[in-house]
Amino acid sequence: MEPNWAVRNAERLKREEEEKKRMEEELVWRRKKHAAVIKSIRKYDPKAKSLWCGPDSTSRTSTISTSTRSTIVYGTAIARDYLDFKCVYLFRCHRRDSQLIKSQDKSLILTGPARGLILSDFIYLEVDLKINGARGQDKQLSKGLLEIDGRKVTRLETNEVMQVTCASQLSTVEVKFTVVNRAVEATVEIHVLWGYFHGQISAHTSSILDEFVLFKGETGGVFTSDGSRIIPLWRRVVNVCLTEKLIFTIETRDGTKLIIESTPATHGSDCYECPFGSEKFRVKVT
Repeated sequence: MEPNWAVRNAERLKREEEEKKRMEEELVWRRKKHAAVIKSIRKYDPKAKSLWCGPDSTSRTSTISTSTRSTIVYGTAIARDYLDFKCVYLFRCHRRDSQLIKSQDKSLILTGPARGLILSDFIYLEVDLKINGARGQDKQLSKGLLEIDGRKVTRLETNEVMQVTCASQLSTVEVKFTVVNRAVEATVEIHVLWGYFHGQISAHTSSILDEFVLFKGETGGVFTSDGSRIIPLWRRVVNVCLTEKLIFTIETRDGTKLIIESTPATHGSDCYECPFGSEKFRVKVT
């Protein structure tokens, strides 16, 4: 028995040593990759005559709010994850399509992401927002880099809405985010079968009650230009847990609301046809 025990113990020690070495190599790789990504994101600011890189923070965005007075905002908010490190636009508005922030603490309507973000390691968020000033006198509203360390955040309780801020002289940009476990990616398409819709469409899940706007009549067009009568949603992709429901709220200008609940699945799609006043909608969730 003693020789067998000695052999098993030696094999166990060998496996532990190999696992320790593997983890050390992975840690070195992660640190090098993180440093390389940060270096590639940093940019030279000719006005400040220095490299800019915002404070170390964590973010996986659902909404972006600004603490400024009524102003017109345009620019970009870009996310990168460890899937491919490519730019995933969360917010992208040109100067001619600027969004009006009517009051303090109002949220920007995000125009993305076009796919779900993978929280396997760090997620990087680059914010570059400008104020659309009169006579071309634009100002930098906010510029910086936010980070989320997936190794830490995934240990926190899910469905909790967290937030980080990026402060500058002209504004404080607040980024709200949450982590969704067992998530599926839902793609949303909404047709107006008859009537003309002017109002707002928002969504939330059964456990995360903070709503995010998919469409606002005064912000976007009424229909796409191809004659299909599809509402041009600002964002079409939503992450939702398999055990929860995705809830849509269609609200007209007079405050009347239509609530539609969708149960997520790993494949296929669901269609809901809903008469609503003088309109009729078809909501397709894939």
